[in-house]
This record gives sequence, C-alpha cells and structure tokens, in this order.
Amino acid sequence: MDNRLLTIGRPSGRELRQHGLSWYAQGDNHDYIAPEVVRVTTVEANRFREDADQVYRIFTQAARYVAENRLWTAAGIPPAAVALVEYSLREELGQHLIGRFDYAGGLGGHPLKVLEFNADTFSLLPESMHIQRMQLGMLPRRERKRSGQFNLLMPGLIEGFQQLLEAHPHLTPSLLITGLGHEEDWLNLEVIEAAAERAGFEDIRMMALDKVIFSPDDGIFIEPREGEFHRFDFMFKMAPWEFIAYEEPALLEILTTIVCNKLAVVSNPAYCMLLQSKGLLPFLEMVAPGHPSLLKASLKVDDLPVHRYAAKPMFGRTGDNVCIYDGRAQPIARNDGDFGDFPTVYQELARFDQDGEGCVYQPSVFWADGARSLCLRRQDDLIVDDDAEFVGHVIQDDDG
Repeated sequence: MDNRLLTIGRPSGRELRQHGLSWYAQGDNHDYIAPEVVRVTTVEANRFREDADQVYRIFTQAARYVAENRLWTAAGIPPAAVALVEYSLREELGQHLIGRFDYAGGLGGHPLKVLEFNADTFSLLPESMHIQRMQLGMLPRRERKRSGQFNLLMPGLIEGFQQLLEAHPHLTPSLLITGLGHEEDWLNLEVIEAAAERAGFEDIRMMALDKVIFSPDDGIFIEPREGEFHRFDFMFKMAPWEFIAYEEPALLEILTTIVCNKLAVVSNPAYCMLLQSKGLLPFLEMVAPGHPSLLKASLKVDDLPVHRYAAKPMFGRTGDNVCIYDGRAQPIARNDGDFGDFPTVYQELARFDQDGEGCVYQPSVFWADGARSLCLRRQDDLIVDDDAEFVGHVIQDDDG
C-alpha cells in the first residue's frame, strides 16, 4: 500500500468552511481527513464499479429468495416488520435511492471481497462527494492533469429521485427530509436535499424525526407554527428501518399503515432493512454460488470449522460488537458496543490491504441507481470503526 499513497495534506479550514464542512476538521475530528490519498488504477476502479453492480443484483435476488421462502427470522426481520418489508419488496423494488458496500482487498494485495451492504445507513456522503473533489484539486498540477476519480454520486442521486417522481406521478413533489438530530446526519442529508432539488422536488423541508407528525389516517406532517400543519407526499429518512422496528415499534406500525395504504412514499424503502441485515449474508451464495467476491457466512459457527471468521451482530454499525478470530479460540480483535443483543452472523475472514505501519484500508462503493463512487477508510486496528480516518482516492495509471 505504501507506494500507492500520495501525500497532499489536508483541505484548508477556509475551503471546508466555504462548503459548510468545518465539522469534519473540528475537535475530535481534527485528524479525521487523512493527509494522503490512495492511488487506484483504472482497471481497479472499474472492478469496484462492476463488482458493486453485480453484488447489488445478488443482494436483491437473495432478498427475493428470503421472501419467497418466508425465511424472515433467519434473515433478521422481526415479525412486526414482515408485512411492511414484504409489501415493499412487491411494490417498491427499484426505488432504493442510496446505500454503500464495504469491501476488503481489491488494491493489489488481497482479492476483492464484499463485507456487507449498508443499504439504509449511508454516511460518508459529504466526504465522498465534496472532500474527495477538494483532494483531487490539491494534487500538483502535473499530477492533477493525469488523475481522475470515481465520483459520480450526485448524478446517481438525481437520477434516483427523478425515477421516484416518475413512479408516482399522482403525488406532489413535496419531500420531508428527516434524521435523528446528529450534526453528521444533517451534513449527509444536505447532500440528499441538493440532489432532490435538482431532480425536481419543489417543496423540501428538513426536520428532526421526533418533531414529525405521523398519522395512520392522513400521512406525514410537520407543524411549522402552532395549529398549522403541512403535509408531505414523500419522506427521506436517515434513521435505519431496524432502528424503527426495534426501538420505535409504535412508529413502525404507523409507517406500515402509511406506506401500505399509499399515503406517502418513504425512502429508503422498507425492503432495505432486509438488504442491510447481516442475516442476508448466508443467502448470497445460495443465489450466486461461486461468485468471487462473496464470503462464506452462516448463523452457525460450526459452518466455519477452521475458526477464521468475523463474528458480527445481525444489525450493527461502526464496528460495534465485532470480534475477529484467526484460527484460535480467543479473538485477535474485538469491539464492545450497543448491538450485542442481536443474533450473531459468522463470516469467513477477509484480508485487508495494509500499509507498512499495519493500518488496514477498507474500500467502500456507494450505490445510487448503480455503482457511483469509491472512497476508503483507514484504521490502525483490524476492526474499522468510528475512529477510522477518511482516505480519498485518485485514479492514475502507470503509463500516464
């Protein structure tokens, strides 16, 4: 990896401020943006793009397999969410707006392997779309002239929103964008807002989820002033479906009624809960046996007898509650976290590309109406978590 790293420094505070991105360099985030970018060849970038498109189809096929065989429990879908997910697969397939595949390998040292699909948790949007573009501009002029990037997130999001409007021509182009209130969430949702506006949505508002009014009879509203209610035909949420299903069961029940009675369209659609579940991983090889980027996965640890695997909670994020075993009874790395009550999925161990200091590099590919963007994170441990650095990429070929 070391010969792939190009040192460029970090974007200036002024440039980050101009784009409303100062948060990514303040306080604990002061060293979040790595001062290097990773050089990727055109062939490698195309391989990431092609693989993400292939694997997306495999995940969708596996979701259909689960639904057809009613394997909801094995796939991690709680009984209260089955009706909504089933409806969503039947009626909303193809309306998924944004997700992110996390990979290991693919940069010359180890084979490309898909680890999971963040189908409904899609952080890293501002970094991938804006900060990577800044980094490309920071290259010396001679380097910049022969460099490119796989960075087409905005066109993909615009196309996805346009298709959503075309699929529902009887609805008004009104969109409520909502999240759980974290600063990072709003920065990601500002990207969504910009794409929706360019796609043709005319009435767009942003509001924290706990301020939104959900009515099983009338749909989705906000109350901008006391006694004044404003209704929306579309809602985009940055709160994953599993959070709603497990933490807000009353809201899940109301949203099931709203969606199934066509009172509003909620994005990402509910079938993304199934795409996001680690419980879907064991079904991937069933529908695409022998695909080179798939890792063996199971709900039974005995199915991985060589004892080389990652143990992950069925629904988990940011590396929480992950353990890595490399042939011994005790893990060689483990993280605590808030997701330990979920069932465990065991996944064949993949090898990350590493630099000379032992840091691992995890590539990610955003999917938005197709594979759209590549970015990386760097971790000084075997489990990539919230402490990881963001590492941009540039596309360069040796003969450039």
